[in-house]
Amino acid sequence: MTKQTNYAGASQFANALTGLQAWLESGHKNPSLVGMPEALLQHPLMRQVWHGIDATQVWDCHAHIIGSGDSGTSGAWATPKMDSWLHPILKIQKYFHINGAGLDAHNEDTSFVARLAHLSSEMPAGYKTMLFAFEWAHDEAGEQIKEDSIFHIPNDYAAKIVAQHPQHFEWVASIHPYRADAIDALEQAHAQGAVAMKWLASSMGIDPASPKCTKFYQKMQMLDMPIITHVGRESAVPGGDLNFNNPLKTRHMLDAGVRIVMAHCASDGFDEDYDNGNKIVTSFELFARMMDMPEYDKLLFGDISATTLFNHAWVLKHILQRTDWHHRLHNGTDYPLPGVFPLITSGQFYREGMLAAEHLPFLKDVRKYNPIMFDFAMKRLLSFEGKQFPVSVFETRRMFDKNYKMQLKE
Repeated sequence: MTKQTNYAGASQFANALTGLQAWLESGHKNPSLVGMPEALLQHPLMRQVWHGIDATQVWDCHAHIIGSGDSGTSGAWATPKMDSWLHPILKIQKYFHINGAGLDAHNEDTSFVARLAHLSSEMPAGYKTMLFAFEWAHDEAGEQIKEDSIFHIPNDYAAKIVAQHPQHFEWVASIHPYRADAIDALEQAHAQGAVAMKWLASSMGIDPASPKCTKFYQKMQMLDMPIITHVGRESAVPGGDLNFNNPLKTRHMLDAGVRIVMAHCASDGFDEDYDNGNKIVTSFELFARMMDMPEYDKLLFGDISATTLFNHAWVLKHILQRTDWHHRLHNGTDYPLPGVFPLITSGQFYREGMLAAEHLPFLKDVRKYNPIMFDFAMKRLLSFEGKQFPVSVFETRRMFDKNYKMQLKE
């Protein structure tokens, strides 16, 4: 345990130094410029980025809705703690999220939708973003606990945004399985067109190994609806029992036949290894072990959202080299994080030999106008020891679109 703890401390110190360097290099503020210049849209590197890609098959599988309910109609909610210096981390996070998404702080609901719809309009026709609803925290009895929640995005609001902009968005439901009406809510979300389920177990109070989830998993399997679940450490939405995010807990979902997408490929944090005396190992080690289990080959997947953050990037070298996993990886932006400048710097990947010098000015300019285009472009350009992500990592629609999957079977 001592060796592991020392390693964790050294890792955190290294992450802090890398984060400071990212801050100094990128600046802290996103200018959120509007209208990407034609010179960037027609840039040779832009053509390289999109070469061989069918944009109608590209769905960003991991994106968050920001909202405060200030429109009076969304039902979105965020804890008042985010507006108080008594909770400095939450207040700073809110500043960066609003800046990263290019929002009007006094008109969050409407400006979020307008800004993301504009960014989407600059992507090639057919590109879509999967927008996450986000469930309240609940207790063991399945009762909502507002005071333990950081934010809430109702399913109906996510569905409403998609109805307003069907050319740009799909939506992902979020339902707590302990709720007395969980099955009814799941059937309703499926009928409304939700393409997946989003869980952040620690923040929502969900133990994925609990028998209380059994009927929910059975219905998910029946509907052939995947769960996108956070695994490993969670920093953006604090609170709850972090042990709920242990990748090994998802075995109960998988053994029920539910398809799982492990967010960020468990690229941050440490967890107990239940199979080996509860010793502490990286969350990624547990993710990798499960990815290598033949019985989960068609059930377990990973998304590469947030793997370009300064403290997650070490995982990219591993997953780029694991070409046997590539057909099971899916791209997501974790929007609005690509717009939060201190969290990501292309210079870090240049120093590690994963980007070429000529990529840097192009990526820097693109990011000022369109962070989702930046995220896509950087991941398409990344390479390590001759390995790059194939087209299949970006053409994610096959995993989520019910109609598309039915067409494939015909």
